[in-house]
Amino acid sequence: MSGDRPVLRRRAWWCVVLLGCLAAVVPSPASARSHRPSLPDRFAPLSTWTRTATVRQRPAGRAIALLRYCSDDTSQTTVVGADRDSYRRLTLSRFDEAAGTGLIAPDGTRVLLLDSVNVPADRRAARLVDLRTGAVRHVRLTSWHSNVGAGPQLLAWSYDGRYVAYAVPAPPPADGTAAGSYEDGRPIRDLVLLDLRTGVSTRYPKIRPVRAAAFAPDGRLAAQVRQQAWLVTTHGAVRGRIALPAGQELAGPAAWSPDGALLATTAATGGGSTSAVGVGFVRAPGAHRPVPEPVAAGSLLGWRGADRMLVARDLRIDEVSLTDRRVRTANRWPAHDDPICDLHLAIGLVRQATIRSATEPDRGATPLWPLAAAGTVALALAVLAAVLLLRRRRRLLRSRR
Repeated sequence: MSGDRPVLRRRAWWCVVLLGCLAAVVPSPASARSHRPSLPDRFAPLSTWTRTATVRQRPAGRAIALLRYCSDDTSQTTVVGADRDSYRRLTLSRFDEAAGTGLIAPDGTRVLLLDSVNVPADRRAARLVDLRTGAVRHVRLTSWHSNVGAGPQLLAWSYDGRYVAYAVPAPPPADGTAAGSYEDGRPIRDLVLLDLRTGVSTRYPKIRPVRAAAFAPDGRLAAQVRQQAWLVTTHGAVRGRIALPAGQELAGPAAWSPDGALLATTAATGGGSTSAVGVGFVRAPGAHRPVPEPVAAGSLLGWRGADRMLVARDLRIDEVSLTDRRVRTANRWPAHDDPICDLHLAIGLVRQATIRSATEPDRGATPLWPLAAAGTVALALAVLAAVLLLRRRRRLLRSRR
């Protein structure tokens, strides 16, 4: 029995060594959350060596940004934390292209994702993801039929979190021709308002063709119909119309300024784009503030105040002052093989957010290189143990002779 004690001591010692190695390679827990939201000064690239957990696997709380990495063979929709550098996937895999279209709630707590359009009309739905718990709720969309392969389009989310404006293809024309389903080169769509409290979608076929929409902080909805912004209540009543400059359209879900006095316009399609095209302005009814000069380049992402806005430009986000035209770079993202091709900010959070120095991203999963290192250590220990065991057996055989 006493002869076995050195062997037991050696095994215990090697266990301690193995645990120490594992502790050295596995990352420490993420830092504590802060109360005030913040935007990182840079976005992390799509990771190859660290698997990014899904929101459902490891919820990380409210998010400041919803972005999509994409290239010829990759599409991954990800949320970036509003309190720390957490990254969580919303798509099922790196190659899941069905969930590429999404919208983040103004308070950053939820994301609405469109399911694939290649499903039966009576089963078309959107996924409402709670970023705090990881819970997923399927919300039925209104039915539609398109003879040109068009699908739904998410437009805007109200600041109180209750309503989402989206658009669905208008019914095909009586003659069934494809040309009759287009206007100015775009599929004709109807406005739909989704009440997330009840799960009911209400379609407004008289608000057609809708191209873009934006909610004001006070709940008003501006829906673009041709070259006008129609002011619509949540019950579908039209309360006014604003003429938009020729060749311009509403600049996406963040188009309405925080004070409700301005509507931003752009020559690009929709908001959330990362292209640099410029932002113009029109005055809202009842407002008396001067209309600022257009911003020469950038796509509107959100407002930091009534006179400061965040715009996406080439591989960065700039904060632009509308009063003195000063520009400060708030965020950069690296150029890499999987670029960020779609970006939305939680427009209710960015108004009060600070800019934080980005740290090592918390992806909610163990990186692959520590696992590989731990596996190498374990394999080396197993080989060493086998060698020691073989030597011990040889010594026992010699002693018996």
